[in-house]
Amino acid sequence: MSEPERQRLAVYLGQERIGELERQGPARYRFTYDGGVVEQRGEGAIVLSASLPARAETYPNGLTRPFFEGLLPEGVARREIARMLGVSEANGFGLLGQLGSDCAGAVVVLPAETAPGTGRGEIRWLSEQELEERLRDLPRRPLGVMPEEGIRLSLGGVQHKLIVVRAPDGQIGQPVDGTPSTHIIKPGLEAYRDIVVNEAFCLQVASRTGLEAARAEIRTFGTMETLVVERFDRTLSGAASIVRLHQEDLCQALGVLPEAKYENEGGPSIATISELLREIGTARDLRWFSQAVLLNFLLGNSDAHAKNYALLYDQPSRVRLAPLYDIVSTAVYPALTTRLAMSIAGIDDPAAVDLAAWQSMLNEAGFRPQPEQLAREAEAVLESARTTRTAAQAEGWYRPVLDEIVAVAETRTAQLAR
Repeated sequence: MSEPERQRLAVYLGQERIGELERQGPARYRFTYDGGVVEQRGEGAIVLSASLPARAETYPNGLTRPFFEGLLPEGVARREIARMLGVSEANGFGLLGQLGSDCAGAVVVLPAETAPGTGRGEIRWLSEQELEERLRDLPRRPLGVMPEEGIRLSLGGVQHKLIVVRAPDGQIGQPVDGTPSTHIIKPGLEAYRDIVVNEAFCLQVASRTGLEAARAEIRTFGTMETLVVERFDRTLSGAASIVRLHQEDLCQALGVLPEAKYENEGGPSIATISELLREIGTARDLRWFSQAVLLNFLLGNSDAHAKNYALLYDQPSRVRLAPLYDIVSTAVYPALTTRLAMSIAGIDDPAAVDLAAWQSMLNEAGFRPQPEQLAREAEAVLESARTTRTAAQAEGWYRPVLDEIVAVAETRTAQLAR
């Protein structure tokens, strides 16, 4: 590869090339849409991101980085992967060049003049023993990245997870050389008891409440309890081809870097997100977002920041709020902060949030619900939590942590009645 080619990366949505990244320095790069994309879609169209509407002018580094850095893992995971690849941790351009063949949404980032695969690529199928070994190896090999085996992929976030393909018959493998992944396997964490059951429970409560949530199931591999999550940004086409659906988290959509995802560090607020949804979403999205904020509050999820909400572009010219994901009751773990990732009317202590604060937040965000509507929605979440706990007992996956989550929901529902 020539030096000029090393300074450029091609950006695709699925099979369609839409633009190019150009390196400007060790941690600086800029994005330009291909001319044909701007001509066909029109100036201002949302193609890659709501924060990067189609235009002929190049986007400078400051506007480019929030979306593309949002495709990469964070924290220790990023550091370990950078070490494996021999790339500086700060070098997002270099990391994208090596990991970009399978990212969140439909985005594919490849060396210049390289085309993406077709969705029928190679898969390294794993026995249950191999799968358990790779799950245990995640601290050393985050996401399951193994460059020597052609397993190069990326996904945002800090939690340990293995990115895999699951066949219709249940067989699980790792995608090789840009094959799209279909599932995420999240192992339990010793420091946070029963976190797998916690997340499975919260996702089921969301579904029972009437919100769309990621499909997930508890699976044990060897002695490791895990949560296997179906990716909502993937679907199957004819002949079992895996098709990428485009999505972006709300930090990306608002042009906010991942490290600024918390509101008190400059990240998006509930009002900011509501304004974006009002501009590009639907009334249903706004209603679901307000209900999702309530659900997270009642279940005790203080980590519901803007990267844990997303937009899904699953049909041409349509954007909608993506299914909910990464819902965990953090309130049941004393070691974790109780500070809310997004404040309620400026209050980030959940114990201080009452009906007046909630109504103030809703008014600021442009909602005009009546107090009785809020009471109905809160009671629906609480009833869903109790029903899901009963189901867990009947189905054999109940743990005492579920009683603690229900108790949090009861306490917070009572708070909003005051």
